[in-house]
Amino acid sequence: MKRKAIIFLMLCVAVGAGFWLLSEVFYVNVTESLPRGLYMRVPSENFKVGDYIVYEPSAEVKNLIVKNGWGSGKQDFLKKVGAVEGEKYKISTDTLSFEIEGEYIGRVFETDNKGNELPKLRGEFEVPQGYILPIATNERSFDGRYSGTISVKQIKARVVPILTF
Repeated sequence: MKRKAIIFLMLCVAVGAGFWLLSEVFYVNVTESLPRGLYMRVPSENFKVGDYIVYEPSAEVKNLIVKNGWGSGKQDFLKKVGAVEGEKYKISTDTLSFEIEGEYIGRVFETDNKGNELPKLRGEFEVPQGYILPIATNERSFDGRYSGTISVKQIKARVVPILTF
């Protein structure tokens, strides 16, 4: 009986270690921000436009997530790097269009799908040193058009898509 308990305990430890290892190597996206699927973490210290990144949102954004019922506020975000240090982006007050370096990215909405008011970031901006602007391919996603830039220190990993659907 004691031997079975030890084997069971070792199996539990092995399964737990396996899940931990998977979470350190892979990231699963189930949101509509970017293609759903499995992404693999890859080493990177320098980020460029188009890179997929996983980052921890600011405390302000986490509070908004909870307040608006979008989630627990504990999840990391998966977005693309839309602009890097020195690049300019613009959110038009009258047309609510979102542009990076003069290229149209998408619309900006005043409310989410539930009618909750979204942050109103309007004007012309430049990405400061040590920051990037996160964007999503789904214009309804909560990204830099609402939250602005993030520090590269918030980035947990660069990821590449392995299997998307």
